[in-house]
Parts: sequence; C-alpha cells; structure tokens
Amino acid sequence: MHVLRKQAIYDKRGNVAFWEVFVQDATTGKYPKNIDPLKATTITVDVLVELGAYRVGEGKVVFVNVPAIFLEASMFDLLSPEYVGIELVENKNITTQTYNAIELLLKRGFKFCIDDFGFERIDYLPLLSKTHFVKIDIKNSPYDLDELKEVIAIVKSLKKSVIAKNIETEEDYKRAKEYGFDYFQGFYLSPPTLVKDTRTISYFKGTLLKLYKALTEGDMKQIVSVLERDVGAAYKLLKFANSALFPRIKKISSLEEAVAYLGFDNLIKFAIVLALSEMFAKGDERKYWERALYRACLAEKLSELYSPDLKAKAHTAGLFSLSQEIFGQRPENLALELGLDKDILEAFEKKPNGLSFILSLVELLEDTQNPEVLEKIAKILKTSPDVVKSIIESAKKESMAITQELT
Repeated sequence: MHVLRKQAIYDKRGNVAFWEVFVQDATTGKYPKNIDPLKATTITVDVLVELGAYRVGEGKVVFVNVPAIFLEASMFDLLSPEYVGIELVENKNITTQTYNAIELLLKRGFKFCIDDFGFERIDYLPLLSKTHFVKIDIKNSPYDLDELKEVIAIVKSLKKSVIAKNIETEEDYKRAKEYGFDYFQGFYLSPPTLVKDTRTISYFKGTLLKLYKALTEGDMKQIVSVLERDVGAAYKLLKFANSALFPRIKKISSLEEAVAYLGFDNLIKFAIVLALSEMFAKGDERKYWERALYRACLAEKLSELYSPDLKAKAHTAGLFSLSQEIFGQRPENLALELGLDKDILEAFEKKPNGLSFILSLVELLEDTQNPEVLEKIAKILKTSPDVVKSIIESAKKESMAITQELT
C-alpha cells in the first residue's frame, strides 16, 4: 500500500519554512518498488487537489517531486503556486518543450527547487537560472569540505537559497549551519508524517477514450453517461468536484450536478489527471468493477417497476454498493465523503426507504435464479417471475456489453 507523507524543511531559526511531500511504501517507509515517477507525482497531485495544498502544508509552500520531463503535462493546472512548489528530480533529456513548460509555470508564480544539486551534473546547469532553491545531500555529497563551502557560496551569489537534506544527527545539523546552508531537512529535525493513505482508485481504460470523445463533442449528457458506467471514474469525479480546489457550502451529490458545476475547462483538466494516472482495473479488482456495474443496471431496472422516480439514485446506489470491496470504505462512509444524496446514505445505513428496498432485492437476485425467490419478488413488484427473470438477464447483458466496450 502506498501512502503520502510530508517532511518539514526548517529555516535557520528552527521554524518550518516549507514542506516536501512524497509517496512511500507504507511497510518499508521507502520509495515504492515498481512505481514509475509519473504515477507517484500524479498520486501526490491528486491528494493535494483533494485535501487542499494550504491544508497539507499548514499555510506553507509544499514541494512536489517532479521529473522535469513531466512538466510538459498539465497536472499543475489544478494547483495554486501560492502553496505549491516544484522540486525537480531526474533532469536528463530535457527538451525545448520542457523549458517552455518551466517558463509557463514560472510566469504563473511557481517556485522551483533542484534536488541533489552539483555542478558536476551538467544536466542541472541549464535549469539553475530558473530555480529558486537547490538541495544538497550532506551525507552523500561528492565534494570535500572546502569544495562544498565554495559550491554553497557560488549558488548563494546567484541569489539561490541552499537546502541541506539528510540531516540525521546533531553533528550533521551543526555542520550544515557552519557550512552556510539556508534551510535544513532530515530525520534529526523531524521524521516524515502521514498525509493520507493513497489507495489506488482504478477505472476502465475505455472510459478515458469515451470521455475524451464526449468532451470533444461538447456533449454533457454523454459525459455523465460515460462516468456513471465506471465506479472508479465516478468516485474520482465526485472527489474532484468536492475537493478543496472548488470551495462551497454544500457538497455536490450527483454526477449530473458535478458535470454541470465543473464545466468543460475543469472537466478537461480532470480527464488529463485521469489519463496521467493510468490506473486501469485488472484481475480481481476488475471483477468487482463488473459486479458493481451489474448491480447498478439491475437496481435501475428494478426501480422502473417499483418506483420510477428513484431510477437515477438506484443506479448510483448500486454502483457504490460494493465500496468496501473496491475502495476499502463502508458504503455509508463513502456516501458521506462524496456527499451522495440523503436517500442513498440512508439506504447504505440500512434505514427503511425505497432505495434500501431496491438494494435488498439486488442482493437477493444477483446470485440466484431460485424459483421461490423469483416468485416472492415478483409478487412484491406486482409482476410475473418471467418479468423478473428478463430484468436480470437484461441487466447482465447491458453490464457485460458496457464492460466489453470500456476494456
């Protein structure tokens, strides 16, 4: 499991000046194996958008680790330069497009920091004029004492601030102050602290393609239709719409409301973040996705017989009814977090209402063709067992067709 942590960066007086945020393996406390830097950056940006960079950084700038080549993507469109900085890592093969992207971000007001700086690393030198801070690892510096002091002096003469990282002992701290560093970071001063469990929220690959098509055509209804077929994408959009990026008094409680509120510009930004994450459902995860979609289709069709005015809510309730298996959250907790309709929340809380009744029918019917069960449900719905059978088959066919379409 991945988690997002933050670590303070202190000034000479011992006050927190900035924070660095980064993804770690929850078990090892190290950078996760088999996760590429783009995905780690995307996870970080997702959390900052959701929680708000001001809240995460407690009013201070939060630096995000970003390989320079990824600056060409538009992931920082969703973040404010007032509270977010960019720490450049792995700066090889920088193109003209990368420099152009950096220039645009500088004009927007973002502050830049170069990680593991050294004059012997020629890939860093073209970036030096564009940065505000450089960071040097005092434990693994390639310089001897005199060289390090000279490097610090040169960097400071260029009006750049210098951060000492990897301070693990009191001796490290005293030495870093003596050398002339401006800021300090390391376990001795404070260990990283948890920001959030970053459970991966996946979605069907085809969802992204269809979402792009609907956005290109400017079809709001089709955008909603695409999203309500994919529990992962629906979850992410509602989280996005209710994030700190869009402060409001009342939470947005439906996909239709979210799409209308966000508008095309923000929906395009959402689609870009979705594309950058590349978290496609696989294996057992995909089975839960398919089952959630089947439940949504079945709930919707049952509501047409029992209470047609609940059709849209029934679909949403069915889609999120497996949230414990998919997201690790109880359905009622997820409903509160996403601001879902009160009827849906009460149904997830097992309170008696029309939706809770429909969900109970879904649970009875999704795994059985028992004639006695079908007959009892048919009587309740004032129809025949054959009609109930046809509803089940129709929901299966529809959900399977959608799944094939999206994968």
